[in-house]
Amino acid sequence: MTVLRCLLVCAALPFAANAMDVKVCDNQLILSGSVVSGDFGTIKEAISAHPEINIAVLRNSHGGDAESGYDVGEYFRDKGISTYASGYCLSSCSRMFLGGKERFFADDFSLGKYSIGFHSNYDRSDRIVSGAQWKLSRFIRKYSDGKADEALVDRWVNIQNRKGFAHFFHPTALKRSDGVSVLLCNGSEGNRRWELCEKIVGHDALSMGIITSLELKHSCDAASLPRDGASASNELRQ
Repeated sequence: MTVLRCLLVCAALPFAANAMDVKVCDNQLILSGSVVSGDFGTIKEAISAHPEINIAVLRNSHGGDAESGYDVGEYFRDKGISTYASGYCLSSCSRMFLGGKERFFADDFSLGKYSIGFHSNYDRSDRIVSGAQWKLSRFIRKYSDGKADEALVDRWVNIQNRKGFAHFFHPTALKRSDGVSVLLCNGSEGNRRWELCEKIVGHDALSMGIITSLELKHSCDAASLPRDGASASNELRQ
């Protein structure tokens, strides 16, 4: 799709302040930004109004409301909607992504800079919500189609610092000789200080069921996006 065509076809939908940005472009629902409690209803309305949608593109979201992440992820699976990770998709966004019937990375941005990131559920005091680990572990086990390694999941759902994540990058696009594409960060490392995070050997996004294919997809509005220049300081490199 050309930039001009996207400007004509892509439809922005009304949303509450600070909610996810919701846009329909061809058969794709493009979701970006923070997740709030009303987003589930907005997403259902968009899909109901556009029955041609069979792909949800999750773009550059730090997450937010945990229950919305669960609800949207379950809804995507029930509706048979596939998901693309475009840029970073963290916290509750990663639960939305995991709900996709088929799950892919998009090549809209540098694959070495951005990840799908999982951690636990936290309260306003930045403490893990009581019982959150069990619910999240069960969700991941189910929606990874039973492929997620339970020991690794147990580690990330118990990360005490909400800035910590299990980061999943595209397994082959990084072209690292050691094959590492999963990092476990405890939250004290600083922004994208990948070299300080624990390198997870023997697991990747495909083997863990985070994605269902190594194929890279294209968002329908990709031509209109600014290209991000990846630098050695914030790419996952050897």
